[in-house]
Amino acid sequence: MTSLVRSMTGFGRGVTTTKAFQLTIEMRSVNHRFLEVHSRFPKEWMEAEVLTKKMIAAKLARGKVDVTVNVKELTEATQTIAVNTALIEAYAQARTEVAALAPLAAEWQMSELFALEGALIQQKEVPAQEINDAVMTALSAALDALVGMRQTEGAMLQQVLLEQQQALQQEIATIESLAPQAVEKYRTRLVERLAQVTTQVDVDDRIMAEVAIYAERVDIAEELDRLQSHFAQFTKALKSNDAIGRKLDFIMQEMHREINTIGSKNQSTVVSVAVVQAKTILEKMREQVQNIE
Repeated sequence: MTSLVRSMTGFGRGVTTTKAFQLTIEMRSVNHRFLEVHSRFPKEWMEAEVLTKKMIAAKLARGKVDVTVNVKELTEATQTIAVNTALIEAYAQARTEVAALAPLAAEWQMSELFALEGALIQQKEVPAQEINDAVMTALSAALDALVGMRQTEGAMLQQVLLEQQQALQQEIATIESLAPQAVEKYRTRLVERLAQVTTQVDVDDRIMAEVAIYAERVDIAEELDRLQSHFAQFTKALKSNDAIGRKLDFIMQEMHREINTIGSKNQSTVVSVAVVQAKTILEKMREQVQNIE
């Protein structure tokens, strides 16, 4: 069966170079109920960050994704000096107040302005389109690597789940074959008990009635039918192109419900052992399903 299952755990890295900088984007994803993206971009790259989250959402359905951006400057881009007017005005007001208490030169020197932290901001101008193009190129490579790793791990998860499902079905087959013995054992015990206390001729009718009631109470045919339906749905989901993690988890819950009901209905020691084993396998399957997108 071709694997279409994807894990939610993966790593991807993409690198691209422009005239002004070298950009490296790294992505890490782990299990999460929904898609949650955390990114750390330079504050001037807000537009590129928005595009990044849209691109990730188009590729991934679930998982917590951390995006790390590293920018290494290569050449001197066009530079400008931005004046922080509001900050300089605040400094000027403070200078005036200080001048009233201590003698200061009436005129400001450029050295004073350069000494004011944050008053003059050196900026390197890189066109927004150049930034966006670089981010999309590096991000595409990182996403491809991330998805590839998730698919590789998904293929392994799929194989494990299929093997576990086969083991679970074997336990259910054992339960199905042993279940009728519970009714026969009950009938035998009932005959022995009634023989000890009565010799009435209608004892056979009474036994038949009691056995019929008991058989109705412990009948697990419906639960077994529903389990077979769940197995079929599980196998079909593993072939789907969609994100199937939540669906598989729901199927696991329904299987657990049916097996619990079987365990509560049937008092046979042998069947109880198979029920416990089935629950153990099912729990292992649920742990694996938590890793699927």
